[in-house]
Amino acid sequence: MPSRIARRPGPALLLPFLAALVALAFALPARAWVEVHVAGDDARLAIDRAGAARVEHKVTLKISGGPLRALDIKGVDPDAELDQGSYAVPFKAAAAGSLTDATPVALELLPPDLRPREDGTRPPPTLRARFDGKGLSRGVFVVFFRYRTDLMKRGLIQQDGPSSRVSWTGPLWDDGYDSARLTVELPAAPDEPRVDEAGDAAGSDALGAPMTLSTLRRALDKDELELLRPYAPKGEPIRWAVRADARAFQPAPAAATPGADGIGRLADAAAASPDRSRTLYIAAGVALFALYSALVALKAREHERLARAAGVAPRPLVPIPLAPRAALAGLALVAGVALELLLRDGTAGAALVAAATALAAHRTPRPERAGGALRRPGKWLPVAEAEAFRAPPRARGVYLDVSTRAGKALLVALLAALGAGVHALAGASPYHAHLLALDATALLAIFCTGRLAELPPDPAARPVAFLRDVARRVRRTLKAPASAAPAASKAPAGAAAKAAAGATARAPAGAAAKAPARAAAGATELRVVGRLRIPDGSPDADELRLGLAPRAALPGFVAIEVGVVYAPGAGGAIGLPEVLLRVAPGSPCERAVERLASSGRSSRGRRPGERVLAFTPRLPTARMTAAIAAALVRAVSTPPAGATPNKPQGASASGAPRAPRPGKKAISAAA
Repeated sequence: MPSRIARRPGPALLLPFLAALVALAFALPARAWVEVHVAGDDARLAIDRAGAARVEHKVTLKISGGPLRALDIKGVDPDAELDQGSYAVPFKAAAAGSLTDATPVALELLPPDLRPREDGTRPPPTLRARFDGKGLSRGVFVVFFRYRTDLMKRGLIQQDGPSSRVSWTGPLWDDGYDSARLTVELPAAPDEPRVDEAGDAAGSDALGAPMTLSTLRRALDKDELELLRPYAPKGEPIRWAVRADARAFQPAPAAATPGADGIGRLADAAAASPDRSRTLYIAAGVALFALYSALVALKAREHERLARAAGVAPRPLVPIPLAPRAALAGLALVAGVALELLLRDGTAGAALVAAATALAAHRTPRPERAGGALRRPGKWLPVAEAEAFRAPPRARGVYLDVSTRAGKALLVALLAALGAGVHALAGASPYHAHLLALDATALLAIFCTGRLAELPPDPAARPVAFLRDVARRVRRTLKAPASAAPAASKAPAGAAAKAAAGATARAPAGAAAKAPARAAAGATELRVVGRLRIPDGSPDADELRLGLAPRAALPGFVAIEVGVVYAPGAGGAIGLPEVLLRVAPGSPCERAVERLASSGRSSRGRRPGERVLAFTPRLPTARMTAAIAAALVRAVSTPPAGATPNKPQGASASGAPRAPRPGKKAISAAA
């Protein structure tokens, strides 16, 4: 029989598999779709005697998909002053008068769009309603919002003989709906209001009787005229007009200025001119440009002066000359803030503000010469503790650095001024207020870069505060006896007191009498000095160390020194402390610290016949450094007279005493 030969899948079978892999690899994440239809808009216009009106809308929305995060309402009054208390509620809950499931609505009047439409007209004002939480899900909802407008100032209330014509245009909706309703509330007057059937001469705003039905309700203090149209057209605003008694509107007459002359009238006319706002905006932009450019230039001069004094070159983030850099930073900031306030999208403005921030920022300076050069020979001189660890003088003339007091005060003042502007803008547009608040990064680039901490440190002045803290901690640690220090550091104060009381009660009378003497004898006396290194041929020191020594040390002890080595970092130099123990080789002191040598590094000293053990803490903190130094001081201290040797803790093969276990544990934990 012919044998069957297994065939491998050909290219025709692999193509669908590869196509599926490509489709999965480049598939975009699915996005939720939402479809909104306006089913009705029940509006109410309440007008007072001065011609100001309060507009209330109850918009019925049919939502498919979802959730709906925001809704843009086009064609609102351009001078709308938004009121609080807007909400959205399901249709059934609205019909029942319940607000249990209401969702808060945040209103925001978007800035005007300066681009004309296809027909040459300007786009209508837009009001954005944002729904808090998860938005509106699928279903039918009623959105309630209101705002205030002044019809008299806008010229929408015109007196025509004994009557006044009131016109108002509602928002436009992309979808038409049936039964458009408007309720106009007017102040009470002798003649009743009615629908304007004739309109103006052109007849553009005329609402004929067949198009509008009206219902009048009169009361002692107001008249309500309910207008109803059979439908609202798609994408077109609804224009309403009514006739009311002219006596219903009695605006307060303007108070005449006594003794007003021609100059006063000209000043009033200039104040009422719309060009005044433009002039104020231009003046504010010029002031912002001058202020920020001056801050950038002053910061660059200040940082260059300090960097040159430290022996390094300044490094601005954008390496261009100072004059154009300061001018470009000011222009970028002004243009960015203007675009953020004028455009709906703040991306372009934020990009310009980021450019201004980059022009004002500085990088960490680097030494002009290579850092691997050896330092000159010098001498180590002992200095009294009070003189060596005295606080160095503060840097003067530094006003644009957040690490100085003057810099903190100036930064807080500028941020307070920015916060006042954000608060004033939040009432009109929370979105633009948030953008303005984020522009504080332009100030942070000035005050938080190019700081004193980023300059190369002075090894004879920078470690003063750190070494002073280490000396204080070592003194506090050595106040307690060596055998009780670890237990006291781990156990609570109450437990330590109870243990001491129990031990005293169980011990004989003679032992109890000798306990205080042994405790006092166990406390190690310490000498603290500063050690300065003076290079040959230079009057200034180039390094400062902390010198520690017990009053009674073992033979062969030379010194204990605590120094700080600085390594370059992204935000400045990083201090790395180190504890050095200097002993004579083969001495009893070296044999006493034999068990501690495994935790450090051994090397030759700077003098013949000297051995150095270097210990580095796990973290560069004063607490861990002080723990190592205190353990070394105890290890090299001479046992007090009459004290028994530390035989229970073990001895070396040659019979030399070993270091106490508490010191070993302290070094192992910190190193």
